[in-house]
Amino acid sequence: MDILKDIIYSQNKELLTRMANDLYIDNDQKEEFIQKYHKLNYCIITVSKKDNTKRNLKNILHCVK
Repeated sequence: MDILKDIIYSQNKELLTRMANDLYIDNDQKEEFIQKYHKLNYCIITVSKKDNTKRNLKNILHCVK
């Protein structure tokens, strides 16, 4: 699980770098943007065991009618 968290953390950094390059020209603004959104908590994976199949099936049947 830690390996996956590290991979997501580095991919998030790369994505934020690309976004900062598109949005800002000044390097200070780019670094501020990356520091603002590059947090360790954004890459924590939580496993959900909730089963939504009945609800999803109801929504699909409602859309098909």
